Amino acid sequence: MFEWLIVIALVVVIYYIINRYEKRVEVLQELIELNRESIEQNRGDIEQNRDKIEANKSKISANKKSITKNKKKLDLNQELLSKLKDQ
Repeated sequence: MFEWLIVIALVVVIYYIINRYEKRVEVLQELIELNRESIEQNRGDIEQNRDKIEANKSKISANKKSITKNKKKLDLNQELLSKLKDQ
């Protein structure tokens, strides 16, 4: 008789635990469904940002070349100015 009480108690505890976690899973699934639109929008934004980053990489490369050219011109101009001051 005592064993049956223990078995029944264990069954009740297991049922309670399973039921509790099933409710948590349901709540989490509802939250995911509610946020699915935002998740999809964020994925789209991430893809757009990746494309913009790739486009900016070429602009950055072109700007580096321009900076190098401008630095050379500046150095030459400074040399010429220093030569003119010396004369």
